[in-house]
Amino acid sequence: MSKNILVVFGGQDPEEQAARRVAREAGCVLATATTVDGKKVHAGNAYQATGYTVDEGDVAGVTDAVTFECAPAAAGELPVAARCDHHNPGDAGYGLPAAEYWQASSLGQLCAVLSTEPTEELRMVAAGDHCPADAYVGRCPGVDPETFYAFRLAGKVAFYAANPRTVEKANLDKIQAAIEAAKARLLAAPEVDGVRDLRDAGEIDELPEAGLLLGFAYMAAIPDVDRDRQPTGNTKIVLGGHTTPETVERFLGWAKTLTNRVGEPYGNPIRGFAGVIVK
Repeated sequence: MSKNILVVFGGQDPEEQAARRVAREAGCVLATATTVDGKKVHAGNAYQATGYTVDEGDVAGVTDAVTFECAPAAAGELPVAARCDHHNPGDAGYGLPAAEYWQASSLGQLCAVLSTEPTEELRMVAAGDHCPADAYVGRCPGVDPETFYAFRLAGKVAFYAANPRTVEKANLDKIQAAIEAAKARLLAAPEVDGVRDLRDAGEIDELPEAGLLLGFAYMAAIPDVDRDRQPTGNTKIVLGGHTTPETVERFLGWAKTLTNRVGEPYGNPIRGFAGVIVK
C-alpha cells in the first residue's frame, strides 16, 4: 500500500528529515509542498500551500496522499488519506500531553499510517519536536533523559558541521560548555511573570537548549536579520525556552503595546514561541 502513497512535506526540521527517511523506507513517493507560485514552502508558509513538487519516486500509480505539517491543499487533486500534524486545532495531535507524545507527534502519526514501528531514535525525534522540556525530566515514555541529552548534542554537532557559517561550533565540548554558561545566565536573570528577562544580556549561545533543560521560559534580544542573513538595524525580542500557551499569550499582548515595534508581533501559543521586532 505504501508504494501507492505520496507524502507531501512542509517546512524542514529534524522531525521532517526523520519522517522523510520513514516514508522512503516504506516505499512512498516523496514531495514538498509548494505555494501558488510553485516555490517550495518553509515553516512560515506551509499552511498556505496549494500544490507539491515531487522529490523522489514516480507518481504513476499513486492513489492517495498524506500531508505532513502543511495544508491539505498541498495534495492537489489526490485524495488525502491522512493528515499528520499537531500544531493547530483539529489536528490529531493537537493539545495532547507529554505522556502521549508519540501519538501526538506528526512523526508518530506518519509511522502509524505506514505501519512503521517506533525505534528509540524516532521516539527521541518525536519527543524533541513535541515536548523537549518534558523529555528532559522523564515525562515521555520510552525516552531516557540522559540518552535524549546525548542525542540532542550529537544533532547539534552535525547541524553546525553542515553549515560553513557555524562549522567552528561543531565541537561537543564547546557546545556543552556553552549550554552550561547559558544555564548560569538564566539562573541569575530576573524573573517577571514566570519569564527570565535576558533582554540586556546580548546574544547567548545555546540559550534555547539551556531553557529547555532548566524548564525556564525566557525573553532575549538579538539583532534582527533578513532572509539573506543581512542585519536590518532593528532588534528582535524573542520568547523561548519552556513556555506555556498562557506565557505566549501574555507576551503577545505585551508586544502589541510597544510603540517602537516594526509590524505586528508573531507567535504560536501551542508551538511555544513568539517574537516582535523593534526599532
